[in-house]
Amino acid sequence: MDGVWKIPRPLVNRILGHAQRCAPRESVALLCGRPGELTEWHPLPNISGREDRYLADPQAQIALMRQFRQEGKQVVAICHSHPNSPAEPSPTDLTEDNHPGLLHLICSLNTQGCLDLRGFLYQDGTFHAQELVLHDET
Repeated sequence: MDGVWKIPRPLVNRILGHAQRCAPRESVALLCGRPGELTEWHPLPNISGREDRYLADPQAQIALMRQFRQEGKQVVAICHSHPNSPAEPSPTDLTEDNHPGLLHLICSLNTQGCLDLRGFLYQDGTFHAQELVLHDET
């Protein structure tokens, strides 16, 4: 399944800034919007004891999901960072982070000053790359 997802530049800047602040640990966040368009980013605490893993704080995630439900917002993506590896699903992502139907954004900090943010959908046991189109908010 190939698709195109629109994402505002200011949102990308928040994702990147959060990933940089969390390094060397992975960051994690949920994004709201509608299929094909991301509009809001909501960071979550990473309670994993390892730098190369993330585990969103369950209490914070439940509270956020409750807030989204009350506000009529739809979670359409999950985002995490790879501080020391490419923006590609890792074997751990494949076994532990395979939420069908959600866009998976991965932000790599293992770059030479270039943005490395990629999106994937999980389907039929694998991740499928999605096109991300950055735009200015209007």
